[in-house]
Amino acid sequence: MDNMIVINKLSFKYDYRVIFNNLCLSIKKGKFTTILGNNGCGKSTLVRLLTGLEDSNGSISIDGVILNNSSLSSIRRKIGVVFENPDNTLISETVMEDLAFPLENLNCSRDYIYSKINEISKYLGIDHLLNRCPRDLSGGEKQLVGLGCALITGPELIILDEAFSMVDSMSKLNMLKLLRRIKKDYNVTILNISHDIEESIYGDDIIVINDGKVVIHDSKKNVYREEKLLNKLGFELPFMVSLSNKLSYYDLLDKVVYDMEDMVDLLWK
Repeated sequence: MDNMIVINKLSFKYDYRVIFNNLCLSIKKGKFTTILGNNGCGKSTLVRLLTGLEDSNGSISIDGVILNNSSLSSIRRKIGVVFENPDNTLISETVMEDLAFPLENLNCSRDYIYSKINEISKYLGIDHLLNRCPRDLSGGEKQLVGLGCALITGPELIILDEAFSMVDSMSKLNMLKLLRRIKKDYNVTILNISHDIEESIYGDDIIVINDGKVVIHDSKKNVYREEKLLNKLGFELPFMVSLSNKLSYYDLLDKVVYDMEDMVDLLWK
């Protein structure tokens, strides 16, 4: 499997504060990867570096192309980003206008724009919101529109920068499940950057960053086995993983179960 992202010997600092020190990591195409880190570890800075909003020492490549001034425009077309606060990106009078905006910037035809808005809004279940003002929507609805804006241009990589920190738990759950489906249906790579380890159970791989370096990078199954190291880094196991471990101790389960409904079904068999 090819890499979607390769970062090699990347160093970055703000004034005298070192954020990354020879950071190296790679992310496979088609994976749903969660990058975990405590507040202040440089997660949002990493997003700015990946999208060319900050310069650094070292190299970054996206889909095999080195990020530099000449490739920046084409690389940005491969990436859709969902930010923490949707109010900073939803600026139009209607949801339809916000969804149209990225395609208008690409000089797409009016017919194509309407077709994509119809497709994406129905897929995300926000077609009933198209004539609403984004400012009047709930937090979860706003983030769905933000996700629609990221998805509508057909990106190969979707980056979520603490995208669920301002939505309620049910909206977060629904969006994480939706992202898992988007990965398959639209053949995109998903990078979810978060401080909340609970979000990682919906992905494939986990990367933990601490002190500007990658401390763990493995499948979620293997990362969850490193409970002592996770605790040392300030993370507890996700609830479902911890519950599975306890039930396994009493021979009620023989594997980790990530979904509560699946667990109930197994326990009642």
